[in-house]
Amino acid sequence: MADRESSARIDDAAALWAARIDARALSAEEEIELDTWLSADVRRQGALARALAISIHMARAQAPGPESR
Repeated sequence: MADRESSARIDDAAALWAARIDARALSAEEEIELDTWLSADVRRQGALARALAISIHMARAQAPGPESR
């Protein structure tokens, strides 16, 4: 029986995918790789959603506000 992938490992991979998505548009090959990765375990979909939400939150937190003008 194969060992179940740990949630920490899924979260790490999801964070890497979120960084790639945030940096630029994925290539066709990367889209296929991402779809394959996501379809292998339903937990990966949630992990990617969380990682993307964190990425958006961090970008907003770093954006200059009116006090920096």
